[in-house]
Amino acid sequence: MNQLTATRWNAARGLLNPCLAMALLLSLVACGSLDVASRITASDADFEVAPPPNFTRGLMARRAAEPLYPLRARNLGIEGWVMLRFSVDEDGVVIGNSIRTIEEQPSGYFVSSAVNAARRMTFENTRGEVVEGIGYVFRYQLEERNRIRVRSTSDVVQFREILPIRFITPRYPAVALELELEGYVVVKFTVTRAGAVENIVIDESEPPGVFNDEAMAAAQRLRFDPRMVLGNPVSVDDVLYRFDWNLPD
Repeated sequence: MNQLTATRWNAARGLLNPCLAMALLLSLVACGSLDVASRITASDADFEVAPPPNFTRGLMARRAAEPLYPLRARNLGIEGWVMLRFSVDEDGVVIGNSIRTIEEQPSGYFVSSAVNAARRMTFENTRGEVVEGIGYVFRYQLEERNRIRVRSTSDVVQFREILPIRFITPRYPAVALELELEGYVVVKFTVTRAGAVENIVIDESEPPGVFNDEAMAAAQRLRFDPRMVLGNPVSVDDVLYRFDWNLPD
């Protein structure tokens, strides 16, 4: 305790009862320890917040995609969770442009991975109608629960799947808006070692041909973290990606 703190404490002892005096002492010590508290990382504090439960509106997940652990978060030893809200169409497929982030802990690490995983989910939808307001939580926990890691040759990425880092919302064709048409297009392409997209083809579209041009234009602007094998980026063929067009409410 420094001289100024000691002087304040001695003065306080003559004026306060023991309980209040102890509270003052603790506050003085805390003020002198802000530099220590500032070293507590956001990830350590935030992950202690328990994630909310899933809210699937009674639908059963037919395919619950396992999210990819972002390399940056893994290397920093950060764990967390993301809660998304989205709608599911009549066939049980997640409507891509309905996905919204409700909460994330900690902020800035896992949203892109969670959104990509949600796009691949399907549900048993026996209602035969669009189901809105589904809440789903993706959790990210390291295999080893160490929060501090020492970089070594063992930290070389043995395998990491591609991960979108740029999401594109395609333009709504004027004719489709005028006719109040909705639909989707599934494109197939190659992701290069640099994370760019090439060799784009239409794999599926509904209604046929209406949204193809906009899907091709949007796909060309997609970017990915490339697949990593033994520390080296590799290209990936036959990647499927779905774009959805839904009229505004």
